[in-house]
Amino acid sequence: METRSRFSWIAAVVLVSAVLASGCGVSKSKYLDLTKERDALAAKNTELQTNLDQANKDKAQLQADKAAVDEQLKTAQSAVQSQSQSTDQAKATYEQMISHLQDEVKSGEVEIKQLKDVISVNLAQDILFPPGSAELDKQGTELLLKVADDLKASPFKVLVTGHTDNAQISKTLAKRYPTNWELGGARAARIVRLLEEAGVAKDRLAAISFADSRPREPNDTPEGRAKNRRIEIKLTPGATESAAAN
Repeated sequence: METRSRFSWIAAVVLVSAVLASGCGVSKSKYLDLTKERDALAAKNTELQTNLDQANKDKAQLQADKAAVDEQLKTAQSAVQSQSQSTDQAKATYEQMISHLQDEVKSGEVEIKQLKDVISVNLAQDILFPPGSAELDKQGTELLLKVADDLKASPFKVLVTGHTDNAQISKTLAKRYPTNWELGGARAARIVRLLEEAGVAKDRLAAISFADSRPREPNDTPEGRAKNRRIEIKLTPGATESAAAN
C-alpha cells in the first residue's frame, strides 16, 4: 500500500513536471516574441521621436526664416514706397521750376533736368556774377530768388557747385582768389548764403567747388569756356555729401 502510494506520488510529480516543462516552453517562446515586438516598438518610438525633434527644429528654422523674409519684404516695400514718393516730389518740384523759370529756360540761360528723384539746375555763371567776381549782380540775385521760392517748398537736400573755365586767375584777383578752386568755391558759397537768407533751411544746404575739373565743353573756344563757367544746383533726397560724389 505504501509502495503504491509512493509510486502514485512519483507519477504525479513526473506528470506535473512534464506539464510544467511543456507550459514553460510555450511561455518562453511567447516571451521572446513579445520582447522582439517591444524592442521593435521602442526602436520605432526612438526613430519617431528623433524625427519629431528634427521636425520641430526645422519648423523653428522655417519660422525664423519666414520672419527674416517678412522683415526684408517690409523693408523693400518701404523703400519702394519711399522711392515712389521721392520721384513724385521731384516731378512736382521739376514742373514748378520749369514753370517759374520758363523764360530763362527758353533763352538757354538755365537748364533743368530730372533723373528719377534727382533734379539738376545749371545756370550760366555769366548771368549771375560779373567776370572774376563772387558778388551776385542784380539779375543773378533776382534769378536765384526765383529758384529759392521753389527750393523752400521742396524737401530735398541742395548742393551748389561752382565750375570755372581753365583760364588762370588774373594777378589783380590772385590775392583774393589764388586759383579757380577758391573762385568756384566763393561763388557757390555766395549762392548758398543767399538761399539761406531767402528761407531755405541751413541743414539742407552745402557748397562745393569743382573749379575747372569737370568741363562740359572743350576750353579752346570762347563758347566752350562760357558753358564751363556755370553754377549747378543739385536737388537730392539723400545727404548732400552723397550728391557731391556723383
